[in-house]
Amino acid sequence: MTSPEIKTVGIIGCGARGLHHIGFNMVDSAAETGLRITAVTNRSLGSANNAADELEARYRSVGHPTTVNRYATYQKLLADDSIDLVLITSHTDAHLEHTVAALESGKKVYLEKPIAVDLEEGRQILAAEERTGNRLLMGFTRRYEDSWLKMKELLDAGAIGSLQMILLRSVIPYSRYLQGWHRKRGWSGGPLNDKCSHHFDVFRWMTNDDCSAISAFGGRSAVFKPDPTAPKRCSVCDRECAYRRSDALEESKESAPVKIVDPNNPEDERSIQDACVYSPDSDVEDSGSINLQFNNGVIGNLFFTIFGPLAPDGETLELVGDSGRLVLSRSDGMIRSYTQHGRETDTFFAGGENFESSHYGSDKRLVKHLRHFVDGGEPICSAIDGFRSLQMVARSRDSFDAKGGLMTID
Repeated sequence: MTSPEIKTVGIIGCGARGLHHIGFNMVDSAAETGLRITAVTNRSLGSANNAADELEARYRSVGHPTTVNRYATYQKLLADDSIDLVLITSHTDAHLEHTVAALESGKKVYLEKPIAVDLEEGRQILAAEERTGNRLLMGFTRRYEDSWLKMKELLDAGAIGSLQMILLRSVIPYSRYLQGWHRKRGWSGGPLNDKCSHHFDVFRWMTNDDCSAISAFGGRSAVFKPDPTAPKRCSVCDRECAYRRSDALEESKESAPVKIVDPNNPEDERSIQDACVYSPDSDVEDSGSINLQFNNGVIGNLFFTIFGPLAPDGETLELVGDSGRLVLSRSDGMIRSYTQHGRETDTFFAGGENFESSHYGSDKRLVKHLRHFVDGGEPICSAIDGFRSLQMVARSRDSFDAKGGLMTID
């Protein structure tokens, strides 16, 4: 079998997503895809050096020794003419600067969700994509997960007739959103942006249409009511607390170890990973119930919170048609189908052979698609999909503020 032509990759932002999830999967599939990470940069050069060391060690372990350059700035990485593809996995408030520059460089660009922290920045990224004619690839992982792809396949094949309603439940133990850099809306756009951008994209993907109106209730619940007397961080707190970062059950599922503070940036507020969940310092929401109306008449609901207990049905997708129903449980990859008006029922595993890997196998599929993308293939989703998702985030938040007020989307 002929080895694929090598295509080189640079990573801007060496956190868990860029390094451990996409980066390591890219290393492990080097022989199959020909993608080689040859450059990294991060907010601190120390973190970039650590990331490069980890990547080089992993390349050696799979028998493909590779030198990874460590750049002090993203401008120097983009100036490297040998790089074919740029992965932007930096903090969300840096997406605008990094993405516009990467698009203008002419390199292929992957942008991790969400597209930006607010609509104005999203518009500027969308405009840069249109101006340069260089379409980017948005990183919505559900589009690469076998079980979600199976739901879409069954829906499009008419298994439940004409789609009428969608319910997406996300009741997850992600108090980390109040403890790391996501805790400030100005940095991340908040959980509604970082996590629910995935979900809003799923609604558009399943309906093949855009959302026209939203009515929602939510915001910051009493569960994480700000407490001015709370200690700043878990590491200096002796209170009884179910949300102490080092003891959270969800952390045991992560492939990357939690760093309570980045040793390369000990004074950096963004590098803190154990901020108190009750700190008034955070300004993001923790829950919401969001009703969605689509142009084609489909009705949707997103039921979302980050203080749910660890449970096997933490995230589910339910599609209701005029002749049947499909229900997916993400964490076990199982689909229950009720077709022919309930006359036929089935329960089966749809998670695929890589289900136990990061993001239920989607990262492995994403890496394969990245090779297709570098070779000139169409992106599965692009800047317009990121922007439409961000519109739904923004209008949901507007409706929160208006106590359920109806918000339309152009």
